[in-house]
Amino acid sequence: MPQAQYGPITVPAGPPDDMFVYLSDVLPTSWQAVEYAAVPKGGTLLVLGLGPIGDMSCRIALHQGVGRVIGVDPVAERRDRAMARGVEVLDLDDQDTLVARIRDMTGGRGPDSVIDAVGMEAHGSPIAKAMQQMTGILPDAWAAKLMENAGIDRLAALNLAIEAVRRGGTISIIGVYGGMTDPMPMMTLFDKQIQLRMGQANVHRWVDDILPLLTAADPLGVASFASHRLPLTDAPAAYQQFQEKKDGMIKVLLQP
Repeated sequence: MPQAQYGPITVPAGPPDDMFVYLSDVLPTSWQAVEYAAVPKGGTLLVLGLGPIGDMSCRIALHQGVGRVIGVDPVAERRDRAMARGVEVLDLDDQDTLVARIRDMTGGRGPDSVIDAVGMEAHGSPIAKAMQQMTGILPDAWAAKLMENAGIDRLAALNLAIEAVRRGGTISIIGVYGGMTDPMPMMTLFDKQIQLRMGQANVHRWVDDILPLLTAADPLGVASFASHRLPLTDAPAAYQQFQEKKDGMIKVLLQP
């Protein structure tokens, strides 16, 4: 395994493995999202997407003392799950009035920071669907070259973040974008003096901050974070259910 000498860490004996499994991805990715958002003391954070990363980002933000966290997602089960942890939630399906409602909730100003936990949307865009179909039938090397030079993402979440954030605010992009020809509204970004921070999670950078929270007190609700626990043989069906957002499937632990 590449970098096998670097990835593993030592965890304390005693607690179940489930307490530490998310150190490989969900916890450091979400921690970095919140760090990059740089929410001012007592400020408001908007989180777009309440899947595993968005959900955990909300939990971390509230744990760190962010004054107010607002989450947006079209899936009722995800909204209910976040609301149970103290997050104010909005339905993405009401897009025509969404920004206006966010501004109403923030005194007309907009949130201080936004986390884009959506990134490259896997469905819903004819252009994205066509690109996926094209890359799916090409040899790997050709497909990679196509995405490198002509790939385009559906930027609905990012455009929403840019529109909603307050002037001088910060957008933390933790959702992955893969296109090389994505159009960016540079005039708006410049005019609103928006700061963009993004990047692949630096896992080891955040482990020392997170590890002390993985105790019996469990302030982030890690022990109960998985919505489903399934045998490895059910993985293909689970991926399908997750993509289709069925059966309240939010985070799956596969158990060999």
